Order: sequence, then C-alpha cells, then structure tokens
Amino acid sequence: MLFNRFLLWSFLSTGFISFSQMDTSYTHNRNRAALYSAILPGAGSIYNEFGHRKVQGRKNISWWRAPLYWAGLGFTGYLSVYNAKEASLFKKEWLYRQDKEEGVFLYSRFNGISDLTLTTNFDDATKYRDYSIAGFFLIYGINLLDAYTDAHFVTFDVSEDLSLNLAPKFFKSNDFGCSLVLNFK
Repeated sequence: MLFNRFLLWSFLSTGFISFSQMDTSYTHNRNRAALYSAILPGAGSIYNEFGHRKVQGRKNISWWRAPLYWAGLGFTGYLSVYNAKEASLFKKEWLYRQDKEEGVFLYSRFNGISDLTLTTNFDDATKYRDYSIAGFFLIYGINLLDAYTDAHFVTFDVSEDLSLNLAPKFFKSNDFGCSLVLNFK
C-alpha cells in the first residue's frame, strides 16, 4: 500500500500526466533521484525516466533498469538466506555429532557424510553467503550510482548542433600541434 502511494506521488510530482510539450525550464534534481533509489532500489531510474520524457521527449531510456535491480537484489538476497540456512544446518549437525556416538545423525540427509565433509560444506556455505551479501550491496551501490549519473543526462544537450573538429595547428615557434575544437549550438 505504501509502495503504491509512493509511485502515485512520484508520477504526479514529476508531471507524468502531461508529456505533450517538452519543458525547457525543467530542472532535474540529481539528489532526489539518488534518494529515491536509496529508499526503493530502481525508483531513481523511474524518476529519471519521467525527466527524460519531460525534457527530451524520449521514452524508454531509464525505466527498464528498475526490474534488473529488483531481480539482482532479490536473487542475491535469496542466495544469502539460503546459504546462511545451509551453513546453520551443517554447523548443527557437526555439533550434534561431537556429543553423540559414531553413526548418530541429527538430520537424515547427512547420513553417510563425514565430519570433514561437513566442515568443508560449512566453510563453503559461509563463503557463498558472504559473496551473496557482497553482491547484494554491490548491486545496491550500482543502483545508486546509476540513478545519480543518469540524472545528469536528463538535461544534457543531445541535439545535433554539436560538432567536433580535429585539425592540425601551427604555433608561433614553428611547432606542430593538434587543435581540438568542440562547438555547441
């Protein structure tokens, strides 16, 4: 319910309803895009999409990244929880075996698995859990960085009035050089 209200507020606050004219006076807030992505991953990309539509009149520039972030965060979150549970099971089984006689198992799925294999599997599960947590925060950081940098491009001039000229240049002391000229409008 709160998510639906947030999206409705985002749509209304960015002018989602009227895209008939490009607004040249529009100023896109980069910090707001980063804040939206910090609160809800992918929301900054959706906010930037509305800015692209309003300023440049272009569609489908940024919104498609949001589901990728959601999938990446969901997948790495699932893997971290799964590996944490597996590590806990391996540890419980190993501790149970230390107090019991040989051939007594806490969980039947570990029947026939040696103590050395249990410790190796525990180490692997904790390692993969840590990798998953690192991946989760990496994707979250990329989400924030992408929202902030893409917000810079909302008001960036992408017209065809830009030109780049590379020409040889002679200086006063008979030195040879290269001149690079970038012309705007």
